[in-house]
Amino acid sequence: MCDEIVSLYRLVARDNLGMSEPPDGVPPGQDDLDRGLREIISGLAGEARFKEPSAAERARRPVQPAHVGRRPGRRPGWRAARKANKLRQPVSGPEQPSAKYWRVTSGRGALAGRQRPTPPPRSRRGQRARSLARPVAILLAFGGLLYGLHVLGFGPQSPGSSKVGSTPKPAAHGSGSSGPGTAGGTAPAFTVADPFAGTPAENFADGAAGIVLPTAHPVGSYSAAQVAVAYALTRKLLIAADLDPGTLRGGRPDMFARLLAAPERSYFLARLGRTGVDSHGYALSTRSWVISFAPGTVLVGSVIRVHGVMTALAVRRSGRAVLRVYADYLFVYPVQRSGLPLTRMRIVARAAVDVDFARWSDPGGPLQPWWRPIGGGPAGVRCDINDGFVHPQFPASLPDKVHPSGAPIDPYDQRIPPNHAGCVAVTRT
Repeated sequence: MCDEIVSLYRLVARDNLGMSEPPDGVPPGQDDLDRGLREIISGLAGEARFKEPSAAERARRPVQPAHVGRRPGRRPGWRAARKANKLRQPVSGPEQPSAKYWRVTSGRGALAGRQRPTPPPRSRRGQRARSLARPVAILLAFGGLLYGLHVLGFGPQSPGSSKVGSTPKPAAHGSGSSGPGTAGGTAPAFTVADPFAGTPAENFADGAAGIVLPTAHPVGSYSAAQVAVAYALTRKLLIAADLDPGTLRGGRPDMFARLLAAPERSYFLARLGRTGVDSHGYALSTRSWVISFAPGTVLVGSVIRVHGVMTALAVRRSGRAVLRVYADYLFVYPVQRSGLPLTRMRIVARAAVDVDFARWSDPGGPLQPWWRPIGGGPAGVRCDINDGFVHPQFPASLPDKVHPSGAPIDPYDQRIPPNHAGCVAVTRT
């Protein structure tokens, strides 16, 4: 064991002393080796050929690019670049804080070694607040939209709503007028239980019960029986025109059409869909002969109040003798926009008609009615729409494009002669 250690020292000494094999191949003597060992031990030997640099010397050396020592034109691989970046990072000692939010990003070529700060982690409270901000903003925007629709009268409203924004009251003009019974914007104009309170309709009869047939007497050449039949047919026509639920909702008025004489029935059905007025102000649509409310209008409750009179007389029409029944009736409809109690109002429709009875299509048959509207019409409706439907002038509605004529009249006053053409200002609707 000791011999092996001595041999190892001799080999080391020979390398450190720069000794080489002599040219003649004779090994150095024992004394030379011993002398070399003593020099190594005493520090007298020369500087070694190979010396490992210290850590301080390595730190002072300049950092060479990764491509130094490589063949030109060839770039280092991404693994080598990432390893080089890691080796270049300073070693943090105990005096350096370790809570620095920096992260080294690895990449290829020039992107390798680029650094960017890492933002500090967000708190749970901040994340929760940010996650709630968006839905809250959406809800606020939706609420604003609903409020705008509510103000304009198109959104949902509850019966207990206190006001409709700052919407002004409708002007007292046209058939769409305002009066004592109109909603003032703070509460519905009337209740479902008593929609006719404060109006003459409080004393009117309900529905068809308000069309009372007078006692029939002979008129001219017509017998009492013929007069009684004429009264009964007139009553049916009034019910079909102004009280039939399907017709009121805008349906096809077949019930009314079936009661007309055949020639007039064809005329009536052919002109139901017309719009506008003629040169004399008469409506072109025969739907104006009946009451059909425009879509979006609903009746408040199920009661329509009716009041009027009818009488019979013998006249000549175009050289022909006819039995004429003159009827003048009021039909009062409490209505509102669908789902909007604050828009409640009353439509007062006056049906002033001549119903002429003769044998129009069958000379040997029974007397047939020929419907001739002579005036009246619905009060409380828009003047600028002429399609035959009833368009109420609801509170908060847009103003009419057509202005009415004349001083406002009371639609309940049947002493006023019925006006057939034009748009007349009214009150108390």
